[in-house]
Amino acid sequence: MSAGVIINPAAGGRNEKGLALARMLEGSRDADVEVLERFEQLFPALERFAKSGIEALFISSGDGTVQEIQTRIAEDGRFAQMPALCLLPHGTTNMTAADLGFRSKSLRMQRDYIQFRGWRGQMAKRARRPTLRIANPADGKARHGMFLGGGAIAAATLYCQSAYNAKGVRGQKAALATFAKAAGKALFGGRARADDESRFDRPFPMTVRHGGDILARGDQLAILATTLEKLVLGARPFWGGRGGDVRLSLFGYPPPFLPRWLPFVLYGGEGRKMPAGMTSLCLEAFEVETQSGFVLDGEPFDPPESAPLRVSRGADFTYLLG
Repeated sequence: MSAGVIINPAAGGRNEKGLALARMLEGSRDADVEVLERFEQLFPALERFAKSGIEALFISSGDGTVQEIQTRIAEDGRFAQMPALCLLPHGTTNMTAADLGFRSKSLRMQRDYIQFRGWRGQMAKRARRPTLRIANPADGKARHGMFLGGGAIAAATLYCQSAYNAKGVRGQKAALATFAKAAGKALFGGRARADDESRFDRPFPMTVRHGGDILARGDQLAILATTLEKLVLGARPFWGGRGGDVRLSLFGYPPPFLPRWLPFVLYGGEGRKMPAGMTSLCLEAFEVETQSGFVLDGEPFDPPESAPLRVSRGADFTYLLG
């Protein structure tokens, strides 16, 4: 087999596109297809793919499954040569796939690309990108993902999942609804207290360091780090030039007047001028001291209790774009 295919039927509530693709690939001699009836099946499937030496791994899932696969490949060292990854946007948010995924939504084109080894062609489009490596979360399990959010971003993500995704509202509609709730509270609810968990725009104490330099200390609204070029809703909340593979943005508390500044935060150019307390830069590693939780590609985790969370540039992967 030259290609492995992993389909998570639970992605996006019920992954009808992935299941349809699995049916279309039945009997294929060029693709080893694994439909995960239980998530635990992922790990023996990856081991089987490693032993067979697949060249490309197609992933029909959401961002969380992609993160788990990247982590296993990067940390376990079972693959003699890391396979190229093709992210099929069949999940709930698909933020990673929106930037680095297969460009066509057509299942027939996806099927043909797999069966006829389209990634081997001279015209095949690829992208090379590193992950973010989270070295020391509270559970001790290193992670490789693409987008880290803390403070208001983590709180809003978890709210979106429970209030909208769990009820079948997904993708950009869920993101817009969450943004609207946050903006309404910020505009009309007054300044949030630190203990008011109904507010995303509350203060989150943290200290952020880069080497020996303190980038932020005290109450912060949010922190984000990514190796992606664009985020949900096409946002690019980073500026300040390119000097490293990890883009880090910090938003101090209290935030500036949102109606004036939010469009610039989300969609301004690299040279945008931002108010005091907002910092964006590129680097290779940083540390965060906080007791607040984080999300990595939408999956929550806690920082270590008595040490700073260490974040750095992770493993490089090649992504097949079609």
